[in-house]
Amino acid sequence: MRHFALSSALAAGLSLISACHADHAALRGAGAARQEAPDPNRADDAARFLAGLPGRDASPFKLLEESPAWRQHARDMQALWGKFQVGRQPAMRRFAQSELHAGADRGRAVWYPFSGADALTMLTFFPGRRTYVMAALEPPGLVPGPERFSGEALAEELPAIAGTLQSLLQKSFFVTREMDSQLRGQVTDGVADPLLILLARSGYRIEGFEYIQLDDHGRVTPRIPGPKRSAFGLNRGIRFDIRPEQGGDTSALYYISLNLDDRHMKANHAFPAFLASLGATDTLLKATSYMLHSPQFGLVRSLILDRSASILQDDSGIPWRFFAGGPWQVQLYGDYVQPYGKSFQFRAQPDLRAVYEARKQQVRPLKFRIGYGAGRVTSNLQLARRRS
Repeated sequence: MRHFALSSALAAGLSLISACHADHAALRGAGAARQEAPDPNRADDAARFLAGLPGRDASPFKLLEESPAWRQHARDMQALWGKFQVGRQPAMRRFAQSELHAGADRGRAVWYPFSGADALTMLTFFPGRRTYVMAALEPPGLVPGPERFSGEALAEELPAIAGTLQSLLQKSFFVTREMDSQLRGQVTDGVADPLLILLARSGYRIEGFEYIQLDDHGRVTPRIPGPKRSAFGLNRGIRFDIRPEQGGDTSALYYISLNLDDRHMKANHAFPAFLASLGATDTLLKATSYMLHSPQFGLVRSLILDRSASILQDDSGIPWRFFAGGPWQVQLYGDYVQPYGKSFQFRAQPDLRAVYEARKQQVRPLKFRIGYGAGRVTSNLQLARRRS
């Protein structure tokens, strides 16, 4: 297993990282001042407004909620969310309970590389964890206030924001070209808007947030957000403190913007150190554009294999050959023939197909669609658990 050197200050905080909300201060450098949001309700108010859910009486968005544009947005969001809520979500929750033992190990962090803004899949599969880490190329963006929205343009702005979630809710994944044209200043200034919507619609209250960055030792420190593009791919991000509305403990959800290819990871010592501070993780890989099949993503692939207690993935994750003969016990779900469509046919895995055939009696059904080709071909997942 590859190990990463940690500073003594970071090592001192390792035993605290998986504790409750206050313990996340151990990730920050000594003496780093905590940057508090000016209003502890700001992120939750914004999330409910964007999600089309009524806000509290004192919400600064309350006046905008009275507009016909927002009322139509609320109806549209409910229709969009409702299809997922009665379609895929119940089966995904049953899968989490039966196969992932949801909530069984609250102290183990969940890591979701190549996540985009998809908090939905992560929280559905792994509810109740203390720490979530999402990592992707898209910028984190800013938590909006009501001043961002123009009354005259609201009828155009809100449908465009809702549109950033259509592929995820209808197909189960974000389409890369859509994120490129939506989440980098064209519709939103990053993943914050869709993230807020997904948190609110998933039944979470956002109790606080902080703009963050990793220092050279991988410690989480506060930052003052700059221009929209300044936080792009530089270990800068945002942290949300979330609590289920029905009750429960507070969790920390980190989104960190970085480039995971080898050229950038060779120079990025901070992120592996941060990841090491979390201990063993449960890792989620879905609709990754088969990046981990490429030699250009070898470092992050090794990082995942070295640091994960379990890996839940579709066939776009780590190729089967890296699990065969290794310290992994793998359960197969659904069916795999080859990558869907023409774009990724060159990433076909005959060895994975052969394993599905050889273990046909042990393969478990997958009663929801997920990943590329969802709804058109049988979906697949593999759950790899490290042998003790």
